[in-house]
Amino acid sequence: MNNHSQKWALARSLGRRAFFQAALGTAVVGVGSAVQEDEPGRERNCQSYRESLETPIVARHQVVVAGGGPSGVIAAVAAARSGADTLLLERYGFLGGNGTAGLMTCYNGFRNQRPPEALQTVKGIPAEYIAELVRLGGVADSTNYELTLPHDVRRGDLPYAIPFDAEVAKVASLHLVKKEGVKLRLHSWVVAPMLDSTRVTGVIVESKSGRQAIAADIVIDCTGDGDVAAAFGAPFMSPATSGDRMAMTLMYRLGGSPSTVKGSFDGVRKGDQVVRWGPAVDGDGLNVETLTEAEVHARLEIWDEIQVMQRKSGMGSLYLALTATVIGVRETRRIAGEYVVTERDATEGRRFPDVVAISSNPFPDYHGRRYFLRHEGFDIPYRSLVPKRVGGLVLSGRCISCDQAPFQSARSMAPAMAVGHASGCAAALAATHGIPPRELDVKILQKLLVSQKAELRL
Repeated sequence: MNNHSQKWALARSLGRRAFFQAALGTAVVGVGSAVQEDEPGRERNCQSYRESLETPIVARHQVVVAGGGPSGVIAAVAAARSGADTLLLERYGFLGGNGTAGLMTCYNGFRNQRPPEALQTVKGIPAEYIAELVRLGGVADSTNYELTLPHDVRRGDLPYAIPFDAEVAKVASLHLVKKEGVKLRLHSWVVAPMLDSTRVTGVIVESKSGRQAIAADIVIDCTGDGDVAAAFGAPFMSPATSGDRMAMTLMYRLGGSPSTVKGSFDGVRKGDQVVRWGPAVDGDGLNVETLTEAEVHARLEIWDEIQVMQRKSGMGSLYLALTATVIGVRETRRIAGEYVVTERDATEGRRFPDVVAISSNPFPDYHGRRYFLRHEGFDIPYRSLVPKRVGGLVLSGRCISCDQAPFQSARSMAPAMAVGHASGCAAALAATHGIPPRELDVKILQKLLVSQKAELRL
């Protein structure tokens, strides 16, 4: 085992032990104790602070969705529409995740980017969300993604990519969750699961109101990084130290784009505003020091790039209108589920009897190139949403169980919304019928999804 693997194994071991102790009320050392441990032959230079906590349970819900990104918003709407009392938790003061906080203002993967692309693989509640974006005037004018065939977004015929306005997306998300009666808690960071033996029974959140517990029959992990599952101690796959991890990117918005510059201006354009891809930074998106360095490096580099751009002929009107709230992290953990979607499954377009979503997005960085599927999409089975050894929890978004290649496809926001639709319906069925997610009848889940106009190719 290399040093990288040893560190992950140690972190998982310590995290699980700490959470079980907290859940069982076991005091390691009284609150306020500073503990210093020695290793034989080494100086005393490693310190830890141990505490025991008693956290008030402030709410109970049938379904709690941890994370309000594209997948989390759709999951919460689906759970509420399917009859469950649903709470959506989000760490920022708005919804939308990497689409809004990260300014990744293009929803990719509603169908294959190149022929064969006759099938729109993402429909149902995600398509309703796009319809709301259209109604609010939130679809942007152009994007730099190549599209091979025409589609009419305003009639619900969605192309591969939908460029959008991040501010309108925040409003559209709120309209969707309010319409379905989803309860909402913003400014709430999910820091741990509540546990009962091998089952998640809720989540612990930190906010300006302090540390609070929220009980749930079923929790959906839409944190992107699989934080709830990993904190429990669920096994997960993580990127190699080098070679296959997708880079982080800080997006930014230019204002004052001159009329002489036509088209997308290498980004997503609406009027004279263009959202562009900023510096790409490699590194571990779970390490706060790495994230800090990446943010600082990227923001300073963007500033320098724009100074150079403004000095070019005809570009004097350009200015930096906005940088993303947070650098866009693409890849961290993939939680090991009852089934791991393989590279071969994705490249061959394998079909599964327990399909709950379809991903038709290309692999952006497959062995150094963009790989376009030679079919209309690969199935995502329900088993890849059910984590091993963990009860009461459903996976969603980019942390579902798959190899790195299919991950590159399914992590994009359109297929992630389709997965959110499936996870929300599954959680609602499990909660309202008192069934563990692992034992859910997939045929009933599929019937519910199809009734909500999801595309499953059944």
